[in-house]
Amino acid sequence: MKDSAFGHGAPQPLYQQLREALRKRILDGDLRQHERLPSESELISSFGVSRITVRQALNDLAREGLIFKLAGKGSYVSKPRPMQSLSRLQGFGEAMSRLGYQTVNRVLGLSNVPADATVAAGLELEPGALVTEVRRVRYLDSTPVSLDLTFVRPELGARLSREDLVSRDIFLILENDYRISL
Repeated sequence: MKDSAFGHGAPQPLYQQLREALRKRILDGDLRQHERLPSESELISSFGVSRITVRQALNDLAREGLIFKLAGKGSYVSKPRPMQSLSRLQGFGEAMSRLGYQTVNRVLGLSNVPADATVAAGLELEPGALVTEVRRVRYLDSTPVSLDLTFVRPELGARLSREDLVSRDIFLILENDYRISL
């Protein structure tokens, strides 16, 4: 289990090295949701560190929400927190379904509005030009988590008005159905 980069001569404190080694195993899926982590004694033995080092690493992971502790039972991997990777462009539903969540949208409105300077610049239009605003509340496992505002040119907005915006990501509609590269 010991990480090859782990060591007493490394520049990072030992608790940080241990925390990162455990975080990597959790995020890589080596340790799954609700799986029990090795005991403090096992971690002490495997990594050659003190109990305080183990406890500090585990406390950090618990504060981050990656693990939870049960008194007298040990530490367990938490359900993955809904986090969307920003390393690649992807829709909210696409990102969350990969983590095992169900997403749904409530469409609050789809209307043509004058573009403010920021929206106009992004769509390469003059400020005040009409754009279609799609306003949705995003739900994650039946809990509202965000208000999504999407602005597109009116001709694209007219096409989107005929789509299933309740259960589909706009990004996926644009890329897969309309063949628009984002």
